Amino acid sequence: MMMFFAVIVGMVVSDSYVPSPETIILTLATSYGLTSSSMILNDYFDREVDAVNNPSRPIPSGLVSPSSALTLSFITAGLGLSSALLTSLPCFTLALTAYSVAAAYNWRLKKTGFLGNMAVSFTVVAPFLYGSLVAGGQILGRVAVFALLAFLANTGREVVKGMSDVAGDAKRDVRTVARVYGVEKAALVGSALYMAAVALSPLPYLLNLVSPLYLLVVAAADAGFIYSSIKLIKSPSAEQGRRQKNLTLLWMFLALVAFLTGSVA
Repeated sequence: MMMFFAVIVGMVVSDSYVPSPETIILTLATSYGLTSSSMILNDYFDREVDAVNNPSRPIPSGLVSPSSALTLSFITAGLGLSSALLTSLPCFTLALTAYSVAAAYNWRLKKTGFLGNMAVSFTVVAPFLYGSLVAGGQILGRVAVFALLAFLANTGREVVKGMSDVAGDAKRDVRTVARVYGVEKAALVGSALYMAAVALSPLPYLLNLVSPLYLLVVAAADAGFIYSSIKLIKSPSAEQGRRQKNLTLLWMFLALVAFLTGSVA
């Protein structure tokens, strides 16, 4: 449902587009189907890691068999891709690309560490791009710039997330920054990506893509990212990584509100 909301945001900021009920239903089916499928694939390939990090999840706990999970993943993927194709060919192309990246991440890219972090971030920003495609058949400049900022912030979050998952990642030989170089280096890299997003946050306004209202709201998000960066650098630990990883979702939500408010205004 969060992905569906992100697609709607991409639509809303695309000028004066008003989607039809049919388009909304197809968009919901695409968002829900592809996100569900990729999440299930993540649980399937991570079942050994989750047995250490999150043993209460459906597969390691024995509530769901691996084969049943895989079958459901295929069904939901079919739902999502079919709905995207019924929307438009450009939408289907982007949906297939994003889903392929998500599947590749779950299968192999996760083990690469930083490359896998960037793959996740692409799937996070893809819904905004998808919404822009649904609305006007092209990706608008303001959506592309916001996608860049979200990409940087989420990549930082993925690096920080690895600080709290070192033990489980060792089980599957996932080469995160934290596992290969240590939690201190991961804290520095994650903070650097946060600060890059903060430094570039005025860009939508400077490019005349949003109203001044954007700057007022995004300042709160920037303050949050700066706070998380300071905490990570001062106290680089697994517990701090877990705490700041969760807080980052709040800062990203504030940035989304800023983008939405500034675009509509």
